Amino acid sequence: MANVSDFLFFRKVTTADEKLLLFWANDPETRKWSFNSNAIAPSEHKKWFKSNLNSPNVLMLILEYEKRPAGLVRLERKDNEVVLNYLIASEERGKGLASKMLEMAMDMKDDYWGNIKVLAYTLPENIASKKSLEKAGFTLLNSAEGKNCYELNKDKIVDTTG
Repeated sequence: MANVSDFLFFRKVTTADEKLLLFWANDPETRKWSFNSNAIAPSEHKKWFKSNLNSPNVLMLILEYEKRPAGLVRLERKDNEVVLNYLIASEERGKGLASKMLEMAMDMKDDYWGNIKVLAYTLPENIASKKSLEKAGFTLLNSAEGKNCYELNKDKIVDTTG
């Protein structure tokens, strides 16, 4: 029997993905669990997209599931850490893809930045994200100012320098 992971792969975000990412970002459920719940204007998204696509400190990946786009992972290096953002397309939620996507993304992170701290921030009420992050090897570091901060467990980080 095939495993869900057998049908998952990443590809880098391209300029052709701009409208899809705006559509996903403005999904009502995505907005509900974002720190800013307001809809994103196309002009604002265009600026954000262009700066992220061209940044050497940002890695944006589309998760493909059964040959269709299913989610986004965005990793941004800031000094000695990487901040993780992600989402799953509304039609793909509830299939267990998020934790698998996060595990795959951490392997990709190693290829780009090696042994570096990874943080993810969520709303405390976002139970689905909490479960996905924990299943992918993250633990709650702290909770302050309406945000939970998760860190990738040190034993999940592979030292690629030695």
